[in-house]
Amino acid sequence: MHDDAGDLRFFVLLVEAGNLTAVARHLNVSAGASSRRLARLEERLGVRLVTRTSRRFDLTDEGQTFYERAAEIMTDIEAAEAEISANQKELRGVLRIGAPLELGRRRLADFVSEFADRFPKLRVHLLLSDEGLDVVNSRLDLAIRIGMPNETGVVATKIMSSERVICAAPAYLKKFGMPATPAELNRHRCICLMRGHELGMLDRWRLSREGEDQVVEVTPHLSTTSGEVVHDWALKGKGIVFKVLWDVGDDLQCGRLVRLLPEYQGETIGLFATMPSRRNVPLRVRTFLDNLRDFLAHRPSWH
Repeated sequence: MHDDAGDLRFFVLLVEAGNLTAVARHLNVSAGASSRRLARLEERLGVRLVTRTSRRFDLTDEGQTFYERAAEIMTDIEAAEAEISANQKELRGVLRIGAPLELGRRRLADFVSEFADRFPKLRVHLLLSDEGLDVVNSRLDLAIRIGMPNETGVVATKIMSSERVICAAPAYLKKFGMPATPAELNRHRCICLMRGHELGMLDRWRLSREGEDQVVEVTPHLSTTSGEVVHDWALKGKGIVFKVLWDVGDDLQCGRLVRLLPEYQGETIGLFATMPSRRNVPLRVRTFLDNLRDFLAHRPSWH
């Protein structure tokens, strides 16, 4: 008699662990036993699920499909178990979260680790990238995205809005002075973020004042694909930046950065949480999202 649920769990753990040795340690069995279990599973299904090399394995197309369906089934099983558990606060399983690099490292990493500390039976993976993570293709439970995502087949929820502001360090202003109008920005050293070859340079700064909108196209003195590097350069007095308040709010509050042209409003940016389009969102995902909303709501300098 086959242990179908056990085989599904084994294969999901194998893919997430990355190799047979790691999954063997997790299941407290030998690497040989894990290898034999994989071979039996492939024989039963009549397909090769992985292509093995000396150090790692790659999923075949059939293996990728089997993993995605197995992960969904295990998520549903864990959600069902959680719903009928006597202790609803005892979260368990794996929670996979994606976030932008700077926001994730500077703002969310501590929150995520503290959340994991509260639920010791929950394993939390935090994946950070400046490229914008696809919640489906990256096999995430939840992805934090800047701006409305354009993926199909996902559920997007706005969790926060903030404003872009123009700012610079006191050291920069002491050396180069403060712009009095948006037009004067082109006489200053501006720092811009690049979004790769396709999306280009973020050098068009959208501002409004008393209902009138304008776009200032600045010439970057420095540019980079890393939002975190843009932030660090600003703190070191290398130039003027156009950053979202959740990145620089604390710096403005304590004087590490100074807001410029405060009579002008920058564009409003939304922070979204995206999830795969499933009928039953796992309890661990709902709990994390509720706690995240509460965490962000109590950060007034980020809004």
